[in-house]
Amino acid sequence: MQRCVAALAAVAMGMGVSVAHGEAYVSLGYGYHEQDDRFFGDDRFETGDLIAKLGGRINRWFAVEMRGGSTLNSNEDRLNGTPVKGEYRQKYFYGAYVKLSGPNATMATPYLIGGYTEGKEEMDVDGGGKVSDKWYDSSYGLGIDFGVSERFDVNVEYMFYRDKDNVTLKGPALSASWTF
Repeated sequence: MQRCVAALAAVAMGMGVSVAHGEAYVSLGYGYHEQDDRFFGDDRFETGDLIAKLGGRINRWFAVEMRGGSTLNSNEDRLNGTPVKGEYRQKYFYGAYVKLSGPNATMATPYLIGGYTEGKEEMDVDGGGKVSDKWYDSSYGLGIDFGVSERFDVNVEYMFYRDKDNVTLKGPALSASWTF
């Protein structure tokens, strides 16, 4: 937890520098995340997650970003072939990231992103049971920002939020951002 607080503080300081230069942004998106199945007996399952971002561009090549998300479309199925049903979701995840963009003269700007993520997953079991687990991991991904106008961007990316202890949380996401 101390590492995440330190990383969020560093991101906030970087965003303070970028706000002074007029390059802060907010973003809202949807991630279609695939996860390893340790509950339902299949290989993998998908959830849909709402992702909010607050970031700042330090210069054309470097940005810092905070993210938070939660599951909108949980996965519901029978637990490992039993007649008992369960419903799985990421209750929340959040983190701090560094974004490195490639110099590009077109409206499409590729980037690499890396950082640290913490989260809490939850399983509601029919009959009143609930199982939850907190997790943390280093995260990384790649994407492309499409500059639609001077202040509006559309973004597509593929992120690996979690890849630890044979459990992954990864997948594509689409978002829109506003620079102020």
